[in-house]
Amino acid sequence: MDLEKHRGLSLFIYIISIAFYVAGIFIIYKFLLELHFYYLFITIPLLFLLATLSIVNFIKSIFVIISMIFGRNDNSEVNNGLKKCFAFINRTCKYVLIGIFTALLTSIMILDVILCIHKSLYILVSLSIVVWLLLYYILFRVVVKMIKKEIRL
Repeated sequence: MDLEKHRGLSLFIYIISIAFYVAGIFIIYKFLLELHFYYLFITIPLLFLLATLSIVNFIKSIFVIISMIFGRNDNSEVNNGLKKCFAFINRTCKYVLIGIFTALLTSIMILDVILCIHKSLYILVSLSIVVWLLLYYILFRVVVKMIKKEIRL
């Protein structure tokens, strides 16, 4: 992110996205006790996902405010330090979101298998397990490539 340009626009976008994430957290939290226990497998990882994204955007908006206050008059030291902080937060958030996505994927897989067994659709259970294993293979292959790329840097 270029901290010297469009600081106001980035701050506005961060605030709007925080508002959407908090609204999503509020909606999921209100329906948490009313939902069937099958859907708790999906709502709890979604709650963590939205909470993580809102925290990350809150931290980024604080950094943009700091950049607006102290980064005036070509003060490049502050902007360079904040660029490193942004890179660290983005890198950390990326791995946290991969973990949450994996948990969500696992929850959906468990829900799918339970629902298929409950409805006695055993052929569909075998097909869905194959599809889920393929999705896990693709996901972990991408994660391993990202980790190898991170190690080279």
